[in-house]
Parts: sequence; C-alpha cells; structure tokens
Amino acid sequence: MFHQSYTSSEQAEALSAENGNQGLSQGRNGGTQQKGKRKEDTVKNAQAVGAPKKGRPAFGDITNAAAATRSAATAQEDVARLSIEHESSQQQRSGSNESEILCHSGTSGRQLQVEARRQAAGPRWIDIDTADAENPMACTDYVGSIMEHLFQSERRRRPMASYMSIVQSDMHAGMRAILVDWLVEVSLEFKLVSDTLFLGVSCIDRFLSVQNVPRSQLQLVGVTCMFLASKYEEIYAPTGEEYSYITDNTYSKQEILQMEEIVWGALNFELTVPTQRTFLRRFLKASAADWPPSHVWRVQQEYLAAYIIELALPEYSALQWLPSLIAAAAVLLARHICAASIPIMRALAPWTPTLQHYSGYRASELRECAGALHSFHLKASLVGREQTAIHEKYSQHRYHSVATCLAPPQDLPAKLFEDPEASVDQ
Repeated sequence: MFHQSYTSSEQAEALSAENGNQGLSQGRNGGTQQKGKRKEDTVKNAQAVGAPKKGRPAFGDITNAAAATRSAATAQEDVARLSIEHESSQQQRSGSNESEILCHSGTSGRQLQVEARRQAAGPRWIDIDTADAENPMACTDYVGSIMEHLFQSERRRRPMASYMSIVQSDMHAGMRAILVDWLVEVSLEFKLVSDTLFLGVSCIDRFLSVQNVPRSQLQLVGVTCMFLASKYEEIYAPTGEEYSYITDNTYSKQEILQMEEIVWGALNFELTVPTQRTFLRRFLKASAADWPPSHVWRVQQEYLAAYIIELALPEYSALQWLPSLIAAAAVLLARHICAASIPIMRALAPWTPTLQHYSGYRASELRECAGALHSFHLKASLVGREQTAIHEKYSQHRYHSVATCLAPPQDLPAKLFEDPEASVDQ
C-alpha cells in the first residue's frame, strides 16, 4: 500500500503519547521489549516503568467469565468446542450467510457511477497531490488506482450488517458496544495507534459474521482480534501475556493463541482491509484544499472528524454503511461544526467539488449516514450521561478537547446536503 501523509493531528497525537509513560513489556522469552508505534508515527524514546495496569475488569456479568470462578478445564473445553463449531460452520457458510455477504461484493455499478461523477466534475476540483509530485513515497502517479482498489476492497471484505439476528444466538448489540468501549481503553493503555483499534473491531465483526460465539467467549474474541491487529499495525506489539493480563487473567495466553488460529481460519487469512481511518486521511487532505491555512483550525477539523468516526465504532447500526461513507460523512459534519464556531469560515461550502471528486459521494448521498453520526455525537455530549471511553479520550488536551469544546448543533440544516452546482454532476 502506498505511503499516506499522516495528518497533523495524528503526528501530534503520536508525539504527545511519547511524552507519557512508555512501558517496557515483558517478552515471551523473558526479556524486555519496548512497546512502540509504527515507524510513521514517531521515533521511540523509551524508558519507563512497570507493567500495564489491569484497567477495569472487562465485562463482569456479561461474560460470566470471572477468573476467580472459572476453571482452566472449562476454558479449554470452550475453546475446543468453538474450534469444532467453526470447522463445521465452514461447510454451511454457503447458505444464507454467504448470500448476504455476496450481495455487497458487486463493485462495477458503483465504480462506473464514481468515475462518471469524477469526469463530469471538470476542472473545478483541486488536485491535492500536486504538492507531493516530487515525493516518491506519496506514489502520486498511481494513487488514484490505489484508492479505487481500496473502494473495491471495502465492499468485498465488509462484515454482515445483520449478523446479530442471522448468525449470533447468545449476544446482542449492547454486548458488542461494551466490548468496543473496553477495547478503546485497552488501546489507550497500550498506547496503540488508532488504526489498530479500527482494524481490530473490523476483524471482530467479520468473525462474528460467520461464527456463532457464546457470550462467555466474546471478550476472548475481542482481545484476540486486537492481538492480531496490533501485530499488523504496530512495530512493537503487546505480547500474548500482556493481553492476558489486561483481561485480568480471565483468559490465558494459550487460549488467546488458540483463538487466534480460529480467527485466522474464519477470515481466510485476509487481514488487510481498509477502515474508516484509511479513507479519513485521504478525505481530510481533500478537505484541506480549500480550508484556511491555519494549523489550529485544520487540526480541530481532523480531531473532530476522528472523534466522530470513533463514536460510530460501538454502534452496531453503523455496520450498514461502508467505511468510506462513514469517513466522508464525518468530514462533512466536522467542516460544518468547525465553520459554525469560526465566523470567517461560515462562507465556505460544506461539501466541495474536490471532496466529491476524491470521495466519490455527493452531499445528498451522505444525508442518512451523517444524520446517524450526528445523533451519536449528540448522545455522547449529553450532560450528566455516563461517558464512554471514547468521549473521555477526546476530552483530553492532546486531542484538543474536541469532545467538550466543539458541541454539535441540535439540528442539521437542509442546505448541508445540497449538492454542488448541477453542472458539476452533469
């Protein structure tokens, strides 16, 4: 995949994280190993103390799997039974489950629509890659082809939007929300990059789309998918022992490794999928093309859009929309909210030909998704409500406190979803 320029907010986030505690993790061979982030994020300056905190015990009554009352033999039987169920389900997957997944795999119609709109947009959209033409890491000669591949890939490897009713029999959407909220805390504890969190949640949903899982194993599936995602995204991923410890030793390292094998098989070893973060970087670059050249305003928009897409992570209903659509709707909302708080920016169009060109979406196509994201944002900002880990995360100063400083409006104006001039689409 080509090197995408990281947004200023991501760079600031990485540098801020490095100023905090940088733990030395105990390796599997008994040595110490520094936990870090990807090379693009920052260089490690390590020296810290202690093992990671346990954090809050995950799930409690929901998993019915407290370590104090759960025997090792029973745990091994659960994992073994799930492995057997997975093998048998592979033969049955060609039924209703596969038919729903396959219905999302067609891409030719969407590709033709997007290409037609981009060609019709004419010269009024801004080429956001011109400034990077001399940067070999930006791959400007074929970045368009790469993005088209990502648009196709998100359709081929998306989870089933109704797996709770079709596949699962022992859990509901509320349990998934609790799991994702806990995984946000885990990612903060281990100082993981946001891409790891989004990839981990994507793996969870794809696995649950094809495998019936008892509620006692849901946290194990979640921590295993984060284990997989961190090995993919991080330079120094937390070890199996650390992930076992973060569950309050509810699950052993061996159980995590056994579940890892099951998850790999269910995903057909296809871990690489574009997430909301993948598209958000590209769309924010397109948004910055007509954004005032102020670092503060640009960073506020980036953090707010990142907060909005993360608010959608625990929401099971958000699975009905493609990651690129969620990212585009988040950029639209972030532009609207930031412009409303800065008088000189209120004249800016909320959705431009440049954004339409690079995202492939008209403003009118974002109405339903943006409305849902706006409701998630409103719910998170309610005074007196028990706040989630995501709200607490983005209330911190290093995230410009966008969760508390940039309040969402009560209603979205209809003009927000008006398409650019008709000639652009004709």
